[in-house]
Amino acid sequence: MKPTVNVLYLPGTNCQEETVRAFAEVGAQPRMRFAADLLAGTERLDDADILCIPGGFSFGDHLGGGAVAAALLRSHLADQFEACRTRPLIGICNGFQIAVRGGCFGKVGLKVNSAGTFRNEENQRHVVDAGNDSPWLAGLGGQTLSFPCAHGEGRFDPGSETEGYRVALRYEKDSNPDGSFEDIAGITSADGLAFGLMDHPERAMDREVRLAFFENGVRAVR
Repeated sequence: MKPTVNVLYLPGTNCQEETVRAFAEVGAQPRMRFAADLLAGTERLDDADILCIPGGFSFGDHLGGGAVAAALLRSHLADQFEACRTRPLIGICNGFQIAVRGGCFGKVGLKVNSAGTFRNEENQRHVVDAGNDSPWLAGLGGQTLSFPCAHGEGRFDPGSETEGYRVALRYEKDSNPDGSFEDIAGITSADGLAFGLMDHPERAMDREVRLAFFENGVRAVR
């Protein structure tokens, strides 16, 4: 039986097709979960092995990137979202913003890029942290992976948080596109189950890079 992945679709999500395709390519059964159906009670967020929150501009990013979506998850869908946090979860770009505001990584924040503008880099380089044993990063420690960067509010700020997250990815030295603290491009929760990153592996040209994280997530629940 194929592992199942719920891909959350919110008004403004626009990376769902690439994300669904990536999970399908590594042997999972991805299915869309639309916000309206979740709120109506006809579908559930927590009835899959993995939760994925893909990229886009949920609710137009009004009140800040991912703010409205995170409020929805923490209020109307709080019990289901909490259940999802006990299994692998991945948030990509806007999905990372939602997961951050949803409390998946402690009290860290994602702020407007230091340049004050949207950054779009086709081949942004990311170094996988060698000391993070998250299942999402299995076998990738120390590798440099190139995939697109496309965001305007991705500057990682840990604030005073020291225990709620672990570094997963860093931008290569002198190639930080958003001014993130210590070049951090992605993090996991302390237990490694939740993985958030600002850039888009599902858009990578190299197939091995495109599927690496998704394959690891699916392998972890087989």
